Amino acid sequence: MSGDWTVNGNFDSMGVKYTLACTFAVDSGGKLTGPCKSDQGDVAATGTVTDKAVEFAYDTTYQGSPVHLDYKGTVQSDGSLSGTVDTGGPQGTFTATKK
Repeated sequence: MSGDWTVNGNFDSMGVKYTLACTFAVDSGGKLTGPCKSDQGDVAATGTVTDKAVEFAYDTTYQGSPVHLDYKGTVQSDGSLSGTVDTGGPQGTFTATKK
């Protein structure tokens, strides 16, 4: 799980798609940390990895308003990730591939 990842998010209901470049580090206890870069700026993601379940979150802004994004996904058989993104309002999906 540690390494460089490309995360693609999609909020179909809002017509919003975005890409993040994240560098995740996972310690022996399963704690995930790492910076992510996007056209909205840099964010610090934190989360957990348990077996094939991956969760991470960060705070950012969208159209000038603060938003908290919660990602919950599963490691797929090809090593990629897929899951949901929750904002506390609109929900989306994401996929992630290791570079």
